[in-house]
Amino acid sequence: MLRTQVLQEMDQNGWQILAITSPTAACGKTVTACNLAMSIARLPERSVLLVDMDLQKPKVAEYLGIQVKGGLLGVLQSRVGLSNAIVRASIAQNQMLVLPGEFANSGSAEWMASQAMTTSLQALKRDFRSHVIILDLPPVLVGDDVISILPQIESTLLITSVGAIDAVRHQGVLQTSEVHSVVRVVVNKVSNKTDAHYGYY
Repeated sequence: MLRTQVLQEMDQNGWQILAITSPTAACGKTVTACNLAMSIARLPERSVLLVDMDLQKPKVAEYLGIQVKGGLLGVLQSRVGLSNAIVRASIAQNQMLVLPGEFANSGSAEWMASQAMTTSLQALKRDFRSHVIILDLPPVLVGDDVISILPQIESTLLITSVGAIDAVRHQGVLQTSEVHSVVRVVVNKVSNKTDAHYGYY
């Protein structure tokens, strides 16, 4: 249901890029990003590119069992070409493209706001125009990485959990995202007694 609703809204608005973030850590944003990408890859008429843009704690490659030889940070630093950094991941009989992340020892927000990042995003949109591009971003409240990249983002899926939902309400996470569209809010760690909305809204 989430896949269908997100794709319908993206199609209606002509959006190609979907960013996935959360208010805090441990809300399940990377798991959701991987699962959503794999779900889209199962559609025969769709192609998907998953980009790990969490330079503070990249986990996509680990979760998908991908060996990283050069990732997003290498592209930004001109150590590796974009096409060489992207790998093809096979999930059962389905395939998707992945641009894995690399840990930035310092300056992750500066890299997010850099001209190199702008150029890379433009190249991704141009070279993979037939793909749905999913960006796994860092949590909003752990620094200014997400704020730095927001002006270039078309749409966002906000992942939160029952324990972190107060951060959404009290620290203005949605207001922080005014320059782009939040297409859905997914609430994880919901008990069975409160599953009327199946964990997302």
